[in-house]
Amino acid sequence: MIARPRLPRSWPVRLAIIFALVATGCVAVPAGWAVVKTAQAGKGEADPIAAANAYLLAAFAEYGDGFGIERCLCDSRRDDLLEETRRMREQLVATGRSIKVESADWKQVDGDGTVSAKINLRFSEVDTSGRPIFVVGKGHEWRFKTKQERGIDGGWKVCRIDAPPLCGTHIRC
Repeated sequence: MIARPRLPRSWPVRLAIIFALVATGCVAVPAGWAVVKTAQAGKGEADPIAAANAYLLAAFAEYGDGFGIERCLCDSRRDDLLEETRRMREQLVATGRSIKVESADWKQVDGDGTVSAKINLRFSEVDTSGRPIFVVGKGHEWRFKTKQERGIDGGWKVCRIDAPPLCGTHIRC
């Protein structure tokens, strides 16, 4: 009769090691993924036009919470640009209408990261009978000075916005 081989005495140790490796993998992989995604969340855009467009989308989102706007702004002027954006939002909110910012005709003005686009505002409101009213403003050229930043949160970011004043150009104040 052939005897069954005995399990080595180190079987419980091997089982504990395997369990520890699996448990470590279950924790380390999601943690590593979270670290990578967090680092990428602050990263700028791939080119100047994408940076300016991302700024517009973040700055004039319908609910205006500014989610994601900081990743679009140069580190050196972040506070100034956040304040400028806050003032523009306040002017738009004061109209009491729903506003959508539209952009068209994007072009790179120079090789230094300056881009321009025609920006116009689309206003909507509901009249007393419940019908929606849509008004489209005239487009005006906005210029965005962008810069490619280095580092973990590098990429193209907006450093300056040359736009006509909202009051008197796009809206009545």
